[in-house]
Amino acid sequence: MTGVAHLVSAFSRFKSWLAALAGVLLALLGVYAAGRRDARQRAAQEADEAYRETRRRIDEVVDDPVLPDDAREWLRQRGERGGDL
Repeated sequence: MTGVAHLVSAFSRFKSWLAALAGVLLALLGVYAAGRRDARQRAAQEADEAYRETRRRIDEVVDDPVLPDDAREWLRQRGERGGDL
């Protein structure tokens, strides 16, 4: 093999290794991006579920008629507990 042919062969092997490395890196990048997308979707879904639960609890309270005497009693008991809900 002549010097030029040897360099061409070495360069060809280098390109093959470089292409394989790029393929592996692209696959890893794809997996990473998919994981981040899934995490964002999961976080958004959990936030939506938390909102729905909060909204349901609020609607339950709003739908219950509160008599003034019951409200005063609740406030009195709340004050005795130190103001926590």
